[in-house]
Formats: sequence, structure tokens, C-alpha cells
Amino acid sequence: MGTDEAKDLYKDRAATAECVNAIGRNRGLQRFGVRGREKARAIARWFALAHNLMRTVVLREAAAAT
Repeated sequence: MGTDEAKDLYKDRAATAECVNAIGRNRGLQRFGVRGREKARAIARWFALAHNLMRTVVLREAAAAT
């Protein structure tokens, strides 16, 4: 975090990854109701897939509107 480049990378992370985490929490992804790392990872992947599909729809609609 000592260089300007590192600070820029951190700003980009805050704008992207943290936003996705907040959206997940708002949609109820707070605690996994399953046992085991593989099952928890499967739920996280399902959430990531659903999030990406929803973002694709929004971005395509925005592109079509322009």
C-alpha cells in the first residue's frame, strides 16, 4: 500500500469485489446451511453464477437503450 499503483488497485477492488459481497449479504448470503467445504463452495458458485447472469441482463439492457 506504499505505492500509488497499489492504492489504485485497492480502490478498484473496493469498487468491484466489495460491492459484490454487499449485494450477496443483502440477498441473504450470510451463513451457509450446509456442512463441508465442497458444499459451501458449491453454494458460493451458485451465487456467483446467479449474480453474473443478473449483471449480464442489466448490462445488455443498458447497451440496448443506448
